[in-house]
Amino acid sequence: MVWILAGIVLAAAGAIAAILLGVRRRVSALARDLNAVAIAASEAHRDMVAQNGLDRNIDGLRARLAALGPARIENDELWFGAYRINGDDRVVDEIKTQYGGAVTIFMRDVRVATNVQKPDGTRAVGTRLAPGPIHDAVLGMGKTYRGEAEILGEPYFAIYEPVIANHETIAIIFVGVRKLDLPEGTVTGDPRSMACIRADLDSLRKVLAEQVRTAGEAIALRQLSEDTRRALDAERVTRAHQQAHAIAALGTGLERLAGGDLLFRLDEKLAAEYEKLRTDFNGAIRQLHDAMAMIARNADAVRSGAQEITAASDDLARRTEQQAATLEQTAAALEQITATVRRTAAGTGEARKLVGDARSETDHSGEIVQRAVAAMSAIEASSRQIGQISGLIDEIAFQTNLLALNAGVEAARAGEAGRGFAVVATEVRALAQRSASAAREIQQLIATSDREVGAGVELVGETGAALERIARQVSALNGLIVDIAASSEEQSTGLAEVNTAVNQMDQVTQQNAAMVEQTTAASHGMSSEAATLAELLSRFRIAAGANVVRLPAKVA
Repeated sequence: MVWILAGIVLAAAGAIAAILLGVRRRVSALARDLNAVAIAASEAHRDMVAQNGLDRNIDGLRARLAALGPARIENDELWFGAYRINGDDRVVDEIKTQYGGAVTIFMRDVRVATNVQKPDGTRAVGTRLAPGPIHDAVLGMGKTYRGEAEILGEPYFAIYEPVIANHETIAIIFVGVRKLDLPEGTVTGDPRSMACIRADLDSLRKVLAEQVRTAGEAIALRQLSEDTRRALDAERVTRAHQQAHAIAALGTGLERLAGGDLLFRLDEKLAAEYEKLRTDFNGAIRQLHDAMAMIARNADAVRSGAQEITAASDDLARRTEQQAATLEQTAAALEQITATVRRTAAGTGEARKLVGDARSETDHSGEIVQRAVAAMSAIEASSRQIGQISGLIDEIAFQTNLLALNAGVEAARAGEAGRGFAVVATEVRALAQRSASAAREIQQLIATSDREVGAGVELVGETGAALERIARQVSALNGLIVDIAASSEEQSTGLAEVNTAVNQMDQVTQQNAAMVEQTTAASHGMSSEAATLAELLSRFRIAAGANVVRLPAKVA
């Protein structure tokens, strides 16, 4: 509508200008008035063209920044998404290249990116928005400003639009065009003064004034509609920015969570409709942190316990192996001892048998000695009788010698008649002497034999006594050997039972060794799993009190 009205006004102005040009020599005053009207219409058209151009520029700038991401201030720098505005003029230069005009991005009231130049030709980065209606409307009330503005001493047609985040104006985007850069509309004519034309001009002025008023109302209505549309667009953009900011914040949180950072919190408040989402996210990650911290503490305890169990299992395995070897040696030694005891028992049995035989022989020898003593006693008695007989023979020989001597005396007395008798008597005497000599020798022999027999009897008696003592000792030895044999049998039986028990202990120890080996392998596996768990937990960033151990590598 505005364009149509502007076209009508321009067409009317052109027609009037053509008419006035035809009669310019006669209607100079009317020409001047028409020139003023044309200038006013041209200025109105210029303002309308400028506003339309600025609308296009602000829409393009807003869309370009929205494509970068939600706005935020971080470390006293203005960011749109991952794009830092401070000191980077590419966006403003891009908008100027595409649409023309001046472009500025404020962080609050400070220009951080602009193509507006100071008198020295440098960019006006770092300058502030001057206090006044624009400052109050945009920063104070969060409203868009449209109209004229003086920037660094030069007049501009401008639009200032707030950038709101978390219900706060954190930035301003500005587009503008210098008035001096807009073409001036002029209408010229020859100065003429005619009363009739003046009257017509008055009528025409009234008509044009009415048209200008109507066009002004249309422009105002269009401006109101455009402001409403822009307000709705700004609200939609604000909501989109809030949603994008919430999504970006949650995305950052989820990215940090995926990276294992459980200490991250969404500290920056979001819009009211997204605040519960931020609170729930922080609560969830806090609970996850507490759970992972508890798991980390338990994992550290499990790892320590597994290491202790592994060390104890290794020590137990070594000791069990040593015990198994010792038991094996003990079993072998017991086998040898058992065999030795069995041989000893067998030898003791043989010794008992031999001692029994020796006792029998000793008893028999005792009987023989007793008979020998009796025989020696009989011999002694016989020797005494022989001695008596020898004495008797000696007496007989003595008597015979006396008789022979007497016979010789008598034969000598008889003379020749007794010579034969004397010879016989001599022979008898010689025989008697020999008998006496033999009897004395026999007595000596008998005496010697008696002494020898006495000595023999004494020796035989001593032998009998010795044999009796030997018999008693053999009997005692037999009792001892019987006891030793019984003890050996009991020892053999006990050692057999001990050997069986030791063999069973050896088998149990071997089984225990196998079980200990399995336990050791299981404890090593548990240590490895605990180390793996600790390594997995080390990927999470948890508070220092959680005692998370970060391992360089998995323990094999």
